Amino acid sequence: MTVEPERTEAARWGGREILLFFLRFLAASFALYGLYIVAGTYYAHAIAFIARPLLAVFGYKMIMEQALRITEDISLNPLVFLSLVVAVGGIPWLKKLRAAAIGVAILTAANSFTVFFAFVSSYRNSERLWTGTEFLSLTMNFFVPILLWLVLLPIRSIFPFFSGKDG
Repeated sequence: MTVEPERTEAARWGGREILLFFLRFLAASFALYGLYIVAGTYYAHAIAFIARPLLAVFGYKMIMEQALRITEDISLNPLVFLSLVVAVGGIPWLKKLRAAAIGVAILTAANSFTVFFAFVSSYRNSERLWTGTEFLSLTMNFFVPILLWLVLLPIRSIFPFFSGKDG
């Protein structure tokens, strides 16, 4: 049984690209988390301020201390998304910046809705609404950044295993 040289080269390239992706992802994650430690409170306040008018429409008040405690859990999802965007090689920076801006805007809006629902469930003392808010929070933290990354960037052209091609 002989191994085709081009298949092994494609496999080697794929492994190298995945390793580089992982290393870039780690580097971006550490850098962005450092930025978050310094300036993350501004993002948390922005989420709360966006949620405030939604609460006012329903006659509820924003309590900033509680909002900031809620945003602690959810405000890291843009960092995950941005780390994924930075980590992908072979995509022009303009496309990456466009995807980053759209993705962060979507995540910020979704995070604000999560804060809104957390307050409404607290004010209404609704266990059902609180459970839904927790599910929304988990979805926002784990799945939506990856989904946005897959949708907003043309990664199928970079990673052969996404397109179903062998390389």
